[in-house]
Amino acid sequence: LSLFWSEGAIFAMATLRRLIIPFRSSLLRTSYSHYGCKEGGGYRRCSSIASSEPKVLKFEDQEKLLANAKDSLSEEEISKIREEYNAAKEKFLMIPDALKQMPKMNPKGIYVNKNVRLDSIQVYGFDYDYTLAHYSSNLQCLIYDLAKQHLVNEFKYPDTCLEFKYDPSFPIRGLYYDKSKGCLMKLDFFGSIELDGCYYGRRKLSREEIDEMYGTRHIGRDQARELVCLMDFFCFSEACLIADIVQHFVDAKLEFDARYVYEDVNRAIQYVHNSGLVHRGILADPPRYLVKNDQLLRFLRMLKDKGKKLFLLTNSPFYFVDGGMRFMLQDSLGQQDSWKELFDVVIAKANKPEFYKSDHPFRFGSLPLSSLPSFHCI
Repeated sequence: LSLFWSEGAIFAMATLRRLIIPFRSSLLRTSYSHYGCKEGGGYRRCSSIASSEPKVLKFEDQEKLLANAKDSLSEEEISKIREEYNAAKEKFLMIPDALKQMPKMNPKGIYVNKNVRLDSIQVYGFDYDYTLAHYSSNLQCLIYDLAKQHLVNEFKYPDTCLEFKYDPSFPIRGLYYDKSKGCLMKLDFFGSIELDGCYYGRRKLSREEIDEMYGTRHIGRDQARELVCLMDFFCFSEACLIADIVQHFVDAKLEFDARYVYEDVNRAIQYVHNSGLVHRGILADPPRYLVKNDQLLRFLRMLKDKGKKLFLLTNSPFYFVDGGMRFMLQDSLGQQDSWKELFDVVIAKANKPEFYKSDHPFRFGSLPLSSLPSFHCI
């Protein structure tokens, strides 16, 4: 938009600025006397002894000055400004058609911020979830249902919570939950609440309600401490469940602590993952949850044929990864081939991000521990 407007609108504003500034200067000079001005000299000296306070122009005087500024424009200048404005307006109206003519992007394409020479990279690493393995929307329903059951069975939430259903149209990536006020929101690049993206439960808040609750749309540093980010794909079910719990308490007119709602839901989500309930549910019906990609095996073999080293690093347990890879590649791999032959190293239950920061050595099997008789200094 700024590109289309730069030709006409900026020219018009610059022209008006050149006209207004001299008049503004003349207004300021009216508050001073010209006593002591040297006639015919190369300079002008003004004194402020005539008046120590600036004069305030009346509204009628300001209107006259603006009228004089308009009258000082020649017909040629006015015509040029009008032509520039009309040209910018026409280009602005052409934007929808221009967008339709743009080539459509590949939704499965990979986009990077910097150019990378892939032939100079010798080692390629892969995660499992949402990298090698892609899931259908049924996965979010599974996580949602298991988590709400845990809330009712273990945290003693009302049995009516079991009636909740996951709504795939509600959550998006990059949401924030306010633990102090119970609002689920989307923030823009500048850290301000988007007007169509602030919900209390499942009800969207109006601008007046946002201003009443936060005072301003911008989230300050103190308020940001109360926000938790729901960033990745696994957070869809968590965001939806939080909103449904809040809405349930609001409809039932029950007092609740928004902070505890988040902590309980988050603990329930973590439990269904760490306990293996989600993994076992996926492996019990792989076609329902896993999406096959016919290009996966071809891509991995291409890297191997180029002499690249491949490794798989995932937080998921090995039995889960093994079952998923077998399902996704069983139609392409031969009977005697194994998906593990595609990778030089496979690391499961890596405990990322601690894997990158901790200094624990790799361990295999059981380590016999016994007391040492003495220490030797080297």
